[in-house]
Amino acid sequence: MMKFFKAFTAENIKLKHSGIRTTAFILAAIPFLISMGVSIYSYFTEKAEATDPIYIFFDTYNLLILPFIGLFYPLIIIVTASRMTQLEHKNNTWQLIETQPVNRAVLLNAKFIKAYQICIYSIVIFMLGVVASATFTYLISPKTELHILDIQWLFLLKKTISLSLGTGFLLAIIYAVSVRFSNLFISIIVGVGALLVAPILNGMKLLPKWFPTTILENSLKASSDLGYWLTYNEYLSIIATTIILLIITFWYVFKNKKWLNNKNTILINYAAPALLLFGLFLYVNHPTQMIQSNETVIKGSVPENAMISTIYLLDGTMNDTLQTIEVKNNHFQKVIKNDFPLKKYRLAWWSAKGEMQSAVLFSKNDVVEIQFPDETKDQSFKILGTRLAENALNVELGDDVDYIKKLADQGSEDNAETIIFLLKRNYKEDLKTLKSFHTSDNYVIRDDYTEIIKNELYYKYNLIWMQYKDALARSNPKNEYKNKSIQDVLNIDFKPNEDFIAKAENAAYYRFKIYELLSKDTSDEDILTKYKNGLDRLKNPTLETQLAKIILDDKLPNVNDLNEINRYEALFLPLIKDQRTYAYYSKFIQDKKRLTTGSVALTFEAITTDNQPKALEDYKGKFVVLDFWASWCGPCIYQADYFEKHAIEYNKRGDVVFISLSIDQKETAWRKKVKLNDKNVVQLFAKNQKALTDFYRLNSIPRFILIDPEGKIVNNTFPFPDDSNFKVMLDQLLPKR
Repeated sequence: MMKFFKAFTAENIKLKHSGIRTTAFILAAIPFLISMGVSIYSYFTEKAEATDPIYIFFDTYNLLILPFIGLFYPLIIIVTASRMTQLEHKNNTWQLIETQPVNRAVLLNAKFIKAYQICIYSIVIFMLGVVASATFTYLISPKTELHILDIQWLFLLKKTISLSLGTGFLLAIIYAVSVRFSNLFISIIVGVGALLVAPILNGMKLLPKWFPTTILENSLKASSDLGYWLTYNEYLSIIATTIILLIITFWYVFKNKKWLNNKNTILINYAAPALLLFGLFLYVNHPTQMIQSNETVIKGSVPENAMISTIYLLDGTMNDTLQTIEVKNNHFQKVIKNDFPLKKYRLAWWSAKGEMQSAVLFSKNDVVEIQFPDETKDQSFKILGTRLAENALNVELGDDVDYIKKLADQGSEDNAETIIFLLKRNYKEDLKTLKSFHTSDNYVIRDDYTEIIKNELYYKYNLIWMQYKDALARSNPKNEYKNKSIQDVLNIDFKPNEDFIAKAENAAYYRFKIYELLSKDTSDEDILTKYKNGLDRLKNPTLETQLAKIILDDKLPNVNDLNEINRYEALFLPLIKDQRTYAYYSKFIQDKKRLTTGSVALTFEAITTDNQPKALEDYKGKFVVLDFWASWCGPCIYQADYFEKHAIEYNKRGDVVFISLSIDQKETAWRKKVKLNDKNVVQLFAKNQKALTDFYRLNSIPRFILIDPEGKIVNNTFPFPDDSNFKVMLDQLLPKR
């Protein structure tokens, strides 16, 4: 050990005038300097007053970690490791230091530890820069209670330790390459190449989770969902670092020796530890699945300022309350005795920010732990528990098929090979995404939900293929693809489990079954009669109910004719046997009748940006294009620009008015987001939001409704403004000019 400390101390002397430490520390301080510039610029340009609390520390931290971990810190690792070894190569002192009374292994590892120390000091400088930048921003911010500094020292300590441990893997690779090759550019190319190739591989879904730059990035960005200080990324880094050091030390020690004469030494000191560590690396890298509980529990805690008193568990599609969970002393725990099938449900609650909802997937004997958002801890909303991985899966598998559907709808045989290629590629990519997905603690989706998703994808892609084959048959009954199954197209040997996916109430499966029933009906009846005849042929009452629900969910929202709605009611509502479900769809149909063409629209009670009261009656004599939106709704913000462009065009007519009606819970949130300079769209804030939400069934926004000059509904589900049908339909409905 004394020899190691001597060698380590000697490295300090060598680095004294090299500028390596200075370079690293300057790179670590650059994000702080950038942040200072941003703060000064914001001080002189931003005049808007804060309406919500601003947690300056976390805002500053989240701003600085992106450039630091994405560019500056990897450069620190690459430059430090490369230049330290190149000092010896340049001065030809590798051979000289080998003559010292210290063995080669100690010399090599002392130099590595010194490089590691410089990297850790750089991390500390960065973290102190975050504190300094946040403090500076706080000092120049308005002195109000809404601007909160609250430096989280324990948080910074955790991140410093995580990043320090995650540094080792990449640092060891660059160091080993630098020791092995005397050319400085080789180690730089390896390091920079790893940075550049990572996003390319990630885009191709080929990036392994153990890739050194991935581990480095995740060690700073990813936090344990289970509350641990470290995630598996740091453990992988420690193991990989040790393996690489063993390999490069073995090469360096025995590069000029007959190592076959030292078999026992090599086996004990290098080979056996390396093999054991490699096995441990594979073990840590191997994902695991959460284990079920022996009871079904929904539990968690809420932030003190959230003002949440009750949480409701709702059906996945209907607004029916399945369980009511009381919050006492900011904590809740509900043991559920009912048997819940594995599917998606909804959680709903009222907080200081208004009504909130979130999807949640679980089944019998699952623990659902809800982590509510808490800005004081920079904590986002998460569903934890035994379905941690399932609820963290935020990728809509099989959803990127719009282009394939468009090609299939054309019914052209020329598109066949393209459609087959795209179906096969997308299916494989979906399965690859499903297989590679893991949480920050390396938990993956359990087998039962994996089986559901595989069945869902199978039926989703099968439906596209069946629709395409039917379209082909209409133009060429003898086409070469008529007997080609979806298994042939996807090149799989997969037998779907209909009973399993039916119990999961999977919409993709139900839509496939509806189309399958429809394709067997060769009569000249209209589409609704064919639907009804197909359902009548079923012998399974449960499946009959589910298919009737899907027909009502998919088709009825776009129907505005009263007679057509009455037909849906007469044909499909009696097929729903469950009383609770029957009551929901009965109300759904009655609401649709209330919103049919020619029905009187419910007036809105609203205010303008200058607090002037407005109601629907104030625009009598004009067609009203009404946009329901909110400041927190991303799609609403996206559609706003298109809405404004249409308003500019149609305002010239004089008989049309475009109104954006906000249903934000807080008026301040609306005022912060509203376009004050928009002279073409009337900006209003709704006061009677509950009545509007109930009357117009605002289950999702944005929502666009056309009202005639007499205050009657023309269309309550108008296309989005970015859709070409928006202008086409509007031109058809407005009087000719």
